[in-house]
Amino acid sequence: MELSDIPGKYFEVEEPTIKAMLTKCGERPGLFHITLTASQNPPANQLTQRIKVAEKLIRDFPEGFTRQASRNLLGAFYFYDSQFSKAIQTFQEVIENDSKSLTASANLAFVYQRLKINSKVSEYESKLSMYDSVGQGIVLADQAFALLFDCYVEKDILDRNILPKELFCQSLLKLESSNRHQYITEIQYWLGVTYSRLYAQCPKRTGTENMAKECFMKGTQLFADVIKYEGDGRLIKEFVSASWVKLGIFLSKTAEHKGDDIKTHLQKLNLLQYLQNPEKCFKVAVRCGSVDESQDHAEFQPSNEVLNKYAIFLMSRKRHEEALDKLNQSLSIDNSQGNWYSLTLRAKVLSNLGRTDEAICDWERSCSWNGIPTDWCELAKAYHSKYKLCKDSDQDTAQNCILKASDYFLRAVQNLWQEKRPEVHSAYGEFLREIGEVREAIECFKRAIEVETPDKATQSFRLLFETLLQFYKSCRENSEKTEEELNKSLDEMTYLYDVELRKHGDLENETKGFIKDFEEEMLFLTAYFKYYRSQPTLFVDGKSLSDYITSTVEPEKIEKWMTLVEENVKLIHNRDKFKRQIENICSKCGGGYTKRQLSFFPEPRVKPRSLRYPFDFYVIFSPPDRDWVCHVLLQTLEVSYGYKGAVAERDMIPGSKELFERVSFIQNCPKILVILRQEFENYPECNFELAHAVLRMKDKNSERIVVPICRTINGMHPVLKTITYLNAIDDCNWNKLIRAIESK
Repeated sequence: MELSDIPGKYFEVEEPTIKAMLTKCGERPGLFHITLTASQNPPANQLTQRIKVAEKLIRDFPEGFTRQASRNLLGAFYFYDSQFSKAIQTFQEVIENDSKSLTASANLAFVYQRLKINSKVSEYESKLSMYDSVGQGIVLADQAFALLFDCYVEKDILDRNILPKELFCQSLLKLESSNRHQYITEIQYWLGVTYSRLYAQCPKRTGTENMAKECFMKGTQLFADVIKYEGDGRLIKEFVSASWVKLGIFLSKTAEHKGDDIKTHLQKLNLLQYLQNPEKCFKVAVRCGSVDESQDHAEFQPSNEVLNKYAIFLMSRKRHEEALDKLNQSLSIDNSQGNWYSLTLRAKVLSNLGRTDEAICDWERSCSWNGIPTDWCELAKAYHSKYKLCKDSDQDTAQNCILKASDYFLRAVQNLWQEKRPEVHSAYGEFLREIGEVREAIECFKRAIEVETPDKATQSFRLLFETLLQFYKSCRENSEKTEEELNKSLDEMTYLYDVELRKHGDLENETKGFIKDFEEEMLFLTAYFKYYRSQPTLFVDGKSLSDYITSTVEPEKIEKWMTLVEENVKLIHNRDKFKRQIENICSKCGGGYTKRQLSFFPEPRVKPRSLRYPFDFYVIFSPPDRDWVCHVLLQTLEVSYGYKGAVAERDMIPGSKELFERVSFIQNCPKILVILRQEFENYPECNFELAHAVLRMKDKNSERIVVPICRTINGMHPVLKTITYLNAIDDCNWNKLIRAIESK
């Protein structure tokens, strides 16, 4: 293989200067605090797990680039775990094996600087001037390798892998004329791993078809070249075996392998024969993974990585017993914390086989090692399944399962941080609905909608709306429920259905399902839309919402449906309480906002979480954002998180002067949330409140008092442009908002 062919062969890249590339990464290479910039304070359990993973990498790769890169990463994790002596010792071991390791020298300089031992800092910083093309290439690969195994990065997963891909590419360009052939082969493998990660994410995103095809072509090219490498020793066999596994994963995605260009590409690589039966790749990988030939016996012992990936392939084919056999074999080779993933996979297989108790044991052990949100969720779902089996026969066991599932679901949600995992919120919601906590389930489904990807958002909406209809039905059947409580539930459904329909443009299949299961409730909702939202300004694609729902009714039932809708419209019209709730929001408010049912605010908390103030926050908003404040902001902050908020319309005391009361709220709340959009400046009361909020902010000399929340593009108010705002155009980052409310 000619390395000069690399740029066109594996990736399209314009070779920037090293300085430009490192500027993109943060700073110069080698400093692990740059590589782990988003993990400067990672949780202790994540650090412990990553240390075990790095140690396993060192055991699996006793020589070559991967061992050195793993040692540098291990030293970084020791440093973050405050084990400074171990960090220094680890970096020094790297230098003993490679005296020209710029990464280890830079890392040692940084550790000694943190320890205030400046003489050592100068000693190791002096070595950083010994830059040559080979040294730069290895440093860039070190940086990329560390990004692949970082503790936690607050970035989209595509962004996380695009950066190491670029760094590996630049590394190969720097090493192309060197004699480090084994290093080059290893880096090619890790670049292929990066392409496989990117490829796995493409089906989950719209508009990434070309990227998926590019990743497939270049990833298979890289792995094909690794398996052809004629190096000696066990190290290369490990990479050859692992490359066959990666090829099997690529080729098993049969739905994406369409077109003659893909087949031509595979034919050139001599891989076309594996396209129809990708399992052959896994079998070759197993045969390649033999023990060191220096031993007296020649038994086959593939790596954990090979067995795990083979098991995943078998699981995707519903061959769970065979997958279980592979995972048992993997755990027999290494049952340590470093092989945590095998335990997690085995738990999934056991669950699929109906062996719930065994699955729970594996998940509990796995979570004790590395409690990631998805595993906590799977463990909670296992207890949920066990609860459904025993709830009618064994009350004590059922109660214990409820407590366990509740605990683990809560841990899953709390550990999500910036991860967007709608399936976790949805699973939690289904559990809460099962045990009768419908109102809490609704809030979980709302969180799922907020973080769901566009192509799957209606799935979360279906769960949410079904639960809302169920809740509304139970309210109607409960004679103790007041008219106001019924109207609150109905108004919430109205808002959410409207929002989702405008977002997706089509809810036909979902609406048909709602009508089938909740016909009476959907009839009343249609009448509600027809009575309160008949203005053309509130239409969706030229059609009223009541007409849209009616259009999904079966033709033979349409006449009866329309008759019943009209009867419900008359019923609504005759209810004086409904009529009294139609009012103007303000004199400037026009169009659809003056002639529609007002949203209901949730009941405020009795006590605030703050010990100094009567409320935890005050909300300034314009009429177009009223529904969002009612159904999303206050529902989340007050119902889900337990804060006590203040809004003028709900919390003003009758008989008080309105303007003075608004100013009093602003003066007596620790945080002022300002909900902004382009129309915000058109409302005098909003400008009045904002002016007093800014005045208080200046008096207290703290910009943290005011928290701007943008609901539309270019909605930021000129007065607040110096303050960091929260983007809530599509979804709201509640963790950031909570941190803003809690900040001093």
